[in-house]
Amino acid sequence: MQLSKLYCNHKDFKNITFNLNELNVIYADVKSDLKEKKNSHDLGKTKFAELIDFMLLKKIDKHHFLLKIKENGKSVFINHVFYLEIYLNSNDYLTIRRNVETNTKISFILQNQSTKDYLPPLNWDYENIPIDKAREILSNYLSFDFFHNKDYNYRKSLSYSLRTQDDFKDVYKLNKFVGGKDMDWKPFMFDLLGFKGELLRLKYDNDSKIEDIKNLINSYKSDYSVKVEDRDEIIAERSILESDYKEVEEQIDRFNFYKQDKTLIKEGIDEIENKISNLNSDSYKLNYELNKLEASIKNNFSFDIEKVKKVFEETSIYFSEQLTSDYEDLMAFNNKLTTERNKLLKSTIKEKENELKDVNSKLEELHHERESLLTHLTDSDTFTKFKKCQKDLVKTEGQLLKFQEKIKTIDLIIQKENQIESLQTDIKSTISELKKIHQSTDKNQKYNEIRALFSKFYKQIMDENAVLSWNLNINNNVDFIPPKVKSKIDENKDTAKDEGNTYMKLLCVAFDLSILCAYNKESYYRFVYHDDVLSQQDNGIKIRLLELINDITKKYKIQYILSAIKSDLPLDSLDKIQDFEENEIVLKLHDNDVSGTLFGFEF
Repeated sequence: MQLSKLYCNHKDFKNITFNLNELNVIYADVKSDLKEKKNSHDLGKTKFAELIDFMLLKKIDKHHFLLKIKENGKSVFINHVFYLEIYLNSNDYLTIRRNVETNTKISFILQNQSTKDYLPPLNWDYENIPIDKAREILSNYLSFDFFHNKDYNYRKSLSYSLRTQDDFKDVYKLNKFVGGKDMDWKPFMFDLLGFKGELLRLKYDNDSKIEDIKNLINSYKSDYSVKVEDRDEIIAERSILESDYKEVEEQIDRFNFYKQDKTLIKEGIDEIENKISNLNSDSYKLNYELNKLEASIKNNFSFDIEKVKKVFEETSIYFSEQLTSDYEDLMAFNNKLTTERNKLLKSTIKEKENELKDVNSKLEELHHERESLLTHLTDSDTFTKFKKCQKDLVKTEGQLLKFQEKIKTIDLIIQKENQIESLQTDIKSTISELKKIHQSTDKNQKYNEIRALFSKFYKQIMDENAVLSWNLNINNNVDFIPPKVKSKIDENKDTAKDEGNTYMKLLCVAFDLSILCAYNKESYYRFVYHDDVLSQQDNGIKIRLLELINDITKKYKIQYILSAIKSDLPLDSLDKIQDFEENEIVLKLHDNDVSGTLFGFEF
């Protein structure tokens, strides 16, 4: 895969058409009197790499320059729509559309020829696809052999084809891997060098699992204050507690009669209360009836004949002797009737008084019986003993549960330690295989090809020997050794050149080129971008590097993209700048005014 075109909907953006299989130069002409005042990166050389990364579906956040640079609260790029046309290894052209405002929606169209000028396609095979799905689609379009049946995709190795200044600090470990875990990049690098990366990934996974289990075991030991070696002692202590528990249970059982009596007493009290209530009702009724009877017996028959006669005289009515006789007979009858009634009332009163006496007697007995039952129910000595046994039982139960929990935790720790042993067995097997691989690196064709090319390319640039190698560290994990540069005078002596930034940059260049050339027969990246690789280099190094690039692009059909400031170009024998051919320069930048920047404005 190579870059074909990069363009934008904004007229001030400097659209780019790339040369396929050739050198491509992003050329910055910075005036010497302004060089100290103006950072050449502001022109857009470094932003170019970030933009290509964006178009190859890097996920961005508010810290990315396309969103970070704001004006009036909005990104200055909010209305920018970018298009990247790439030349696939299938000889087709794929155009990717991505805008800043809705940067998670991606569009694709596949064509058998390049688009005309910088006119965006009118129709799309896929339009506004979510970025995760879009990555899958782009992976299928790229169809890189290396990534088949891998847990990662084309983006894992993209930065080895887009080296910015921050990526020249280490040959193997890119800036995006700094601060992360070794398992994030070392298995991939092991794969890239032609080894079995899955083997290394498995080793890291098992190491991580063991670490997690050890942390879990430590938390168990800390939270429950247990040691595996104390298990048998805890079992013995639990046995003693179980015996104590049984004894307390037996004591509780002896108080069962009390519990039963307690129930019977409660029921007896309820029954007595009901009887007392009924007798109280009877007592009230008898007292009421007695009061009525006594009041009735006091009401004697009363009739005065003389008063009747006087009333008759006053009304001039004759009161005959016969009428007087009749009234006297009536009075005699009533007196006799009252006497008989009173005899009957007195008899009834006597009966009611006897009934009341009997009721009161029963009430007194019931009150005494209730008081007795209540006293028995609240017997303090018996109840206290019972409650103490209950408390002892609860306490013993709690201690038993505590021992049970400790034993359970210890058994869980033992189970986890068995898991560690099983994982360690797997790790030993993995380490054994890694050692075998390390002892037979000469049999790995891809690895030998990569490091042969690396040594060849570095020697052509620096006229010195450099070697790639790796070993197993004390943890039996793979360490990629920084390339050793061998002195021409003494091949057994390493030089310090590999420690300098400028030499490290050239080691990275040689490594990237060796990867691309080694994978040239497969479907893989066939372009690389190196930012400011000529700066701070000796003139001879610059000349030899450009000669190497020219040779490689022709032999391996690789697209090499180079950013350079005019003042960093090599000089000829007459100390004149050896400028690039016009067709090699795909983007010209300058610092005369804002029109010389990539985006056509300063930010």
